[in-house]
Amino acid sequence: MPRSLGTLLAPPRDRRAGRGLRSHARRGGGDVKPSGRIRVLYVVGNFVAGGAERHLLELWSRLDRGGFDVAIACFRREGQFLDEVLALGWPVHDLAVGRRLASVSGLFGLLRLCRLILDFRPHVVHGYLFGPNLYAALAGRLTGVPAVVIAKRNVDAFETPRQVAVQRLSHRLATHVTAVSHAVAETAVALGAARERVTVIPNGVDLSRFAAPPARSRTDANGNGVVVGTVGCLAPRKDHATLLEALALLAGRGCHFRAVLVGEGPERPGLEARARDLGLEGRVGFLGERNDVERLLPGMDVFVLSSREEGIPNALLEAMAAGRPSVATDVGGTSEVMTGGETGWLVPPGSPELLAGALEDAIARPDEARRRGEAARQRAFESFGIDRMVRRHEEFYRRVTEP
Repeated sequence: MPRSLGTLLAPPRDRRAGRGLRSHARRGGGDVKPSGRIRVLYVVGNFVAGGAERHLLELWSRLDRGGFDVAIACFRREGQFLDEVLALGWPVHDLAVGRRLASVSGLFGLLRLCRLILDFRPHVVHGYLFGPNLYAALAGRLTGVPAVVIAKRNVDAFETPRQVAVQRLSHRLATHVTAVSHAVAETAVALGAARERVTVIPNGVDLSRFAAPPARSRTDANGNGVVVGTVGCLAPRKDHATLLEALALLAGRGCHFRAVLVGEGPERPGLEARARDLGLEGRVGFLGERNDVERLLPGMDVFVLSSREEGIPNALLEAMAAGRPSVATDVGGTSEVMTGGETGWLVPPGSPELLAGALEDAIARPDEARRRGEAARQRAFESFGIDRMVRRHEEFYRRVTEP
């Protein structure tokens, strides 16, 4: 092999150890589990501050180190969570995949992943999100990994035909799929996954951050002193544009409130301009990226989620854990979390009028909003703790690697 091409195909370097990996087996499947230990290789894009990335950070930090060995392969070693991931001590390998999968860097990244599998010999390869799912499925199958798993986290209602085709390939190649909700599981089946191979593992939140009971109390039922808030990436799928339209309708009806949007993203400049056009200056504040939502949520009287697509939104789970009544769009697994509206108000997506109506009802009925907020907190603490989510992953890995 020419030296230049050999360099491109060289095994990825371990950020922690700084050594090239050695391929020492024909197949990548781990055939021995010493003392019951299971080797899991995760394939991810990067470590930006997103819901999936935070979920993985929580999972990696809590997996039983006596029973699991973890390695992480990333397309690009970048993102706000990178230092926290490295601090966990698990090896992190850079596949050096560019922004386009159908490229030279994409091909060589796939080959590097195969070589990593041959060295680490995982019992499980677990991909997360669109591109990493495809790579995990292809490389896992090519190298004979016993359990090739992809994570399905959204209903993906707005994908292009090409994206759907890639998803179908990933779902048909994978031996197992993890889904964050039953609605997402149905999407996985529609994409070609066998129903018996799909396992639902809902997201979880760190309940210790919300141990203190909620303290916020609004000023009155007319909306004076009421704070409406949302947390999430300012991206098209979150549909903050519809939220701003709904807030403008509320303002036009004489409802007095303030609104805060927590999060950062590509839509922010346009959303700030739209808020000005709608006459919401002084009412709506953009707080940017924050890592202290457990301090911000108690200051909200009503939490709102206007997304067009979701799996199970972590932001909603955190709002529930904080005892906040929620007004949310009925997409993905949201209704499963909110038990059909017992813990808040559910509305169809994309309707400013219906969203405004639900917000107005929540503001006008403070006692009912408080009751639903208490029910939300109880449900979050009973069903969506982070430790429960981690244990379910551990049980899943043990099950799919049984002889």
